[in-house]
Amino acid sequence: MRRPAVLATLLTVLLASFLTAAPPAAHAAPTAQVVDIFGRVVNDYGVKLVDWQGYLANPYVELTVRPPADVRYPITVDLKAEGTSRLMMDLPSQLTATGATKTLTFASASETKVFRLAIHSKRGPGADELHTLRLTVRDAGGATYQQSMPIRVQQDEKTALEPSLPLTFDYRYDTITGYFSAPAFRTAAEEAVKDWFRFFDMAPFDTVAAGAETNHLPGNDWQNTVTVTNNAAYNGMYVFFRGIQTPYSTGYPAANGRYSTRGGQQLAGPLHRSTAMIFEYDEAGKQLFTSLADEDWYKTDIAGSVLDVHGLVMHEYGHAVAFHSDWAGMRAYVASGGTDPDVVAYQGRAVPLDSSYHIPGDQPNWDRISGQSGGWTHLFPTRRWMLTKLALLVAENAGWKLNRDLTPFLPPSITTTSLPQAAAGAAYQQTLQAKGGVPFYDWQVTSGSLPAGLSLDRFTGAITGTPTAAGTSTFTVRLRDYDRLSTPVTRTYTLTVTGTAPSNLARSATPSASYTSAWESVAAINDGIDPPRSNDTVNRRWGTWPQTGTQWAELTWPATQTLRSADVYFFDDGGGVRVPASWKLQYWTGSAYADVPGTYPVAADAYNRVCFAAVSTTRLRVVLQSGQGSVGLLEVKAFA
Repeated sequence: MRRPAVLATLLTVLLASFLTAAPPAAHAAPTAQVVDIFGRVVNDYGVKLVDWQGYLANPYVELTVRPPADVRYPITVDLKAEGTSRLMMDLPSQLTATGATKTLTFASASETKVFRLAIHSKRGPGADELHTLRLTVRDAGGATYQQSMPIRVQQDEKTALEPSLPLTFDYRYDTITGYFSAPAFRTAAEEAVKDWFRFFDMAPFDTVAAGAETNHLPGNDWQNTVTVTNNAAYNGMYVFFRGIQTPYSTGYPAANGRYSTRGGQQLAGPLHRSTAMIFEYDEAGKQLFTSLADEDWYKTDIAGSVLDVHGLVMHEYGHAVAFHSDWAGMRAYVASGGTDPDVVAYQGRAVPLDSSYHIPGDQPNWDRISGQSGGWTHLFPTRRWMLTKLALLVAENAGWKLNRDLTPFLPPSITTTSLPQAAAGAAYQQTLQAKGGVPFYDWQVTSGSLPAGLSLDRFTGAITGTPTAAGTSTFTVRLRDYDRLSTPVTRTYTLTVTGTAPSNLARSATPSASYTSAWESVAAINDGIDPPRSNDTVNRRWGTWPQTGTQWAELTWPATQTLRSADVYFFDDGGGVRVPASWKLQYWTGSAYADVPGTYPVAADAYNRVCFAAVSTTRLRVVLQSGQGSVGLLEVKAFA
């Protein structure tokens, strides 16, 4: 009669043992490794791309996929660069409205596969961007594993880049087809011409009187040539536009160079001041594509069904501005076999022109850094004709002077000249800065050593940690950029660690701000809590969502302070609040705010330190300019 009770007791004991037993050990999902050209595994940091000035083809980064070992082979790895249609991967791949896709196959774990990732230019100034590279591993057993990493895009054009020469456009002779009468068509064509002159560093010429410069335009089918003159005075470049029906589009200069003078002095060249752009469109089944919207660019490859007006004009106007036998400098370039020293240094070889003054369209003559060309065929799946760095270097031979201060032409260099001292036992953070070359830099200490307790991040150039002892260390840092032909650059630093930590004067100040979200707190900026990361979900934060534009947070002291450096930690939740597009410090002079000169890094997940000549003030303001969202701060430190 007591058996049911016994059974119940046994069941209870067994159930309890199951509930209290240790769970089986969790196994990490199989993970593919993504490795860069420096041998760095980028799975955690992600990938960095650069948008060069917004008007020419951008550099690509080459990456290697190492498949996971503990899966059933064969496998496929589906790559998706997502977040914007401007992302693209090398062929074979596909373009989509949200990014690029590509599939790699692996027969065994010992195989590796290379792919290239790039981003199409974003026209005009903009903030840095954050997108996602997603990998989906599918094994022979049907199992699927997903992983992702950031794609960081550095926007080099922070202010609008406009041609230094005035451009005058003449549409009076667009009488055959009237193509240029359509506003969108006209805008796309004008922007294509401007894109060439955005990169030339040229002052206006002497003024050409109305009716003084003679050029010629073809009739339809290139019959019945029409002689034309400028109907207005100009001191830059004069461009005639005309549409015809057959047989081809092209551009050319008025081959006289008569008015290439400045201050009454003839310039070298000679530089032709009047040019013509002839647009022909007679392709059945194609539609004219005139959009300049950044997110529309990928549509130029939809089944080859569109003719991109901007790309075609950019290409053909290249003949008017440089790639034509009427330019004496280009005739000399052709005669030399394309051995211009700048071209050879960049491309790694001479780049001759063909008989029609084109850069040859085969792969050895594609722009080495971008994989693009001025024709139909590229390393990437786009039929948009893009201006390239190689094309500009060749065009300079016609007599133009390139603006070498623009980022595509800057050699890599380390711009941080010295490091502020550290204190034993105190957290230290200083990010080395660089410019030029192709970013996604690799930073390494090649001789000497950092003070004990500090380390250098290879991806960001940040020196961080807590020094353990006082003393002075000398070390050399090497910077490599993502151009295989670049020569690495080095700089030697001396870093002194004192025995005592500097006092954070921000702790005694009263914080205030231009605006604070109702659920955030401006008191966060000087509460003395070091954030674990920019997306700090534990400690209080100061943020301005949904407000954007110029915002500020300020520290006010009851008495004058002498300041020489400040550390700023940005709030970035990956959504509505992002690191700023730019920022600066201001101090109160007693009657107004004055800017604090200095270098202002914009890094997430780290303090951004600014060192400056001593200022005496009762107020220090952090002024933030929003980029991709609202802005915010987690902590501000100020030091004497």
